[in-house]
Amino acid sequence: MQGSGSIIDYYEVLGLERDASDEDIKKAYRSLAKAFHPDTSTHPKAKERFLAISAAYDVLSDPDAKRDYDIRLSESVSVDDDVDDDSDEDEFSRMADYEFYSGESERFLIDGKEMRFENARHIIIGEKEYIIVDGKMINIGGISRFNYEGEERYRIDGVDYVVRNAEHYYQSGNEYVVIEGRPYLIKRGI
Repeated sequence: MQGSGSIIDYYEVLGLERDASDEDIKKAYRSLAKAFHPDTSTHPKAKERFLAISAAYDVLSDPDAKRDYDIRLSESVSVDDDVDDDSDEDEFSRMADYEFYSGESERFLIDGKEMRFENARHIIIGEKEYIIVDGKMINIGGISRFNYEGEERYRIDGVDYVVRNAEHYYQSGNEYVVIEGRPYLIKRGI
């Protein structure tokens, strides 16, 4: 988000391109503020993220502040172009409790339309699950979590796992177990 001698990229904080419309900025803010509100989010850095999201919206939603910010940001970008970023994470990964690709064809109802996605990228933040489509987070519903106390054994993709006190969650009738920070489908809903 921030290079040496540069300013925070508020567009990146909100997951937006620099040519985002006022409506895009408002939608991104509302979605992220709801996901990271410190009173409801279980994300370990919810307060920090919420403050960054709020700061980004305060600047980008004010036309005068946005104009001044865009000028400073464009000047800062030329400095950042010389700095290599070896990080594979994007803003969605940094926000996520868990992240995974489904590896299969899935259907979701989005804005009243049924849409099909192959190998969708899923982001779990607190009690909500999102998919990433065209650089935007789309809420696909809530999840229910619980921890199984004791030892469990799973064979996933040919690898045997033994886990203790594993976290499980249900989403859309499917049960997942979290192993090494990644959720795996263990029981498909009806």
